[in-house]
Amino acid sequence: MDYEPEHQRGHAHLPEELLEKILEAVPRTVDKMNQMFDVQEEPLKRAITHLRDRGMLGEVSTSEYTTSVFAVDGGVVIERMTGSDLILAVAVGVEGLTEDSTATWGPDRNQYYQWQSVLPHEEATPRLAQGAMFLMELSVLAQTQHEIRIMDGTHFTPILKINSMLSAKEDNAGPEYVRALRSFLSETYDKIIPDIPDIITAAFGNQSIIALAKYSSSRDVLDAYYPSSDVTVDDKTFFSLTLKENEYVIPLSVGQSKGERGRIWDDLHINCNLDIPDRGELNSALQRAVDPLTTKGKPSELYFTYFKPYEDGPAYRIELKKGVALDRELLEKTLVSLKRQIVFPEIREPYPQYLVDLMAKSVASGLYAIQEGIMLSPMLRIDQGRFNLIFNYRTK
Repeated sequence: MDYEPEHQRGHAHLPEELLEKILEAVPRTVDKMNQMFDVQEEPLKRAITHLRDRGMLGEVSTSEYTTSVFAVDGGVVIERMTGSDLILAVAVGVEGLTEDSTATWGPDRNQYYQWQSVLPHEEATPRLAQGAMFLMELSVLAQTQHEIRIMDGTHFTPILKINSMLSAKEDNAGPEYVRALRSFLSETYDKIIPDIPDIITAAFGNQSIIALAKYSSSRDVLDAYYPSSDVTVDDKTFFSLTLKENEYVIPLSVGQSKGERGRIWDDLHINCNLDIPDRGELNSALQRAVDPLTTKGKPSELYFTYFKPYEDGPAYRIELKKGVALDRELLEKTLVSLKRQIVFPEIREPYPQYLVDLMAKSVASGLYAIQEGIMLSPMLRIDQGRFNLIFNYRTK
């Protein structure tokens, strides 16, 4: 298509011209990507040989596995309406490729949780929704009876989000926010705010719960054991390039490097600043709940490893509790079980983690159903002059 010269008109042909500029820049982007991954073989070989010579790598020697595996993920969606915020948070657990038809979800069969509410416009609303989602994820993980339970991400992410939820006064969280938090706990668990440490402890103390981070920028191993400027990639990329099939890093407690220990694990905490009774006692209980994971003055009881199940596939960062990490038989059974759930290359993550991600993403359709239900409900008492308040603040 021929365009009139830009200087002869007062506007651009959008989006065509914008797309043209984007495509023109692709060769420069490819060049930058080539430079990023142009890691020479020799530095990589020296680094992995150094770790291997230190006895830091192992190779799976068992064929034992379990198909009692499931994964949990959550989703949050917030609809900013003209007069209020409609929120929906869910947490879902699904099984993987299994041969066991007897696995159960615990006495209450809590395979999923959901919470929905309407709040006035507040800066802190996303904190409440995300914190609620992570509490529900931890509950699904803790209440099932499966042998291996996969948390999506890393153990410190729920701590950060729950801390954000409970310290939301800095975002002007007021009485309405606290009432909504109480309502969430009462409706979902029949619990109160001081019960939150118990929810956290039930998951973080469970040996069956592991965490798999799909994305990780950590350099904990390289910075601690091979701090060379020749290797600039992160640990996950490094081990993807250098480990052999079925090889893994002998588990290490988190916070091996001074930088990661100081940045994340030394100061890991949950602190409540909301205006609630007995806040001091709650904060002491919250710190006791997360203390096993911290590294301040002691090693963490949370360990991690990198495992490469297939020669041409990526390495996986896996966080494990101390009891599993230090038991080689149990550790390798866990690794083999995960390998059998990875349908590589079609699906990169373990199958239940892939499947539950799809289900968690469907939360948006749930919110749409809530909106339609509200608008069609005969119980809705909003006259025509105010009906616009239940629509989104902008045209979609």
